[in-house]
Amino acid sequence: TPFRSSKQVSAQKFVSQALQEEYNQADRELKSQLNFAEDKIKITLENYAEAPIQVNAAQRAYLQKSTLYKNGLTDLTDLTQTIYTLNRAEIDRDIVNNNVWQSYLLKVAATGNFDLFINEF
Repeated sequence: TPFRSSKQVSAQKFVSQALQEEYNQADRELKSQLNFAEDKIKITLENYAEAPIQVNAAQRAYLQKSTLYKNGLTDLTDLTQTIYTLNRAEIDRDIVNNNVWQSYLLKVAATGNFDLFINEF
C-alpha cells in the first residue's frame, strides 16, 4: 500500500499540474482578449472622431455639386456620384458608432465586469 499511495500522490500532482496549466491558458486567453478589446476601442474611437468630419466634407461636396447642377455647370452623373459619397459617409458614421459599442462589449466580456459598459455610456 505505501507504493500504491505514492503512485496516487504522484498521479494527483500531475492532475494538479494539468489543472494549473489549464488555468494559466485561460488566463492568457483572457488577457489576450482584453488587449485586443483595448486596441479595438482605441481604433474605433479614432474612427468615431473622424466620421463627422467625413460626413461634413461629403455634405459640402453635395451642396457644391447640387449648386453647379442647378446652374447647368455639371451633369447628373457627377451629382449622383456626390449623393452616393454622402450616403456612404453617413453609413460609415453609423457603422463606426456601432463598432464603438461592440468594442466596449468585447472589453466587458474579457473582464467580466458589466459596470465598465454602464459607466462608459
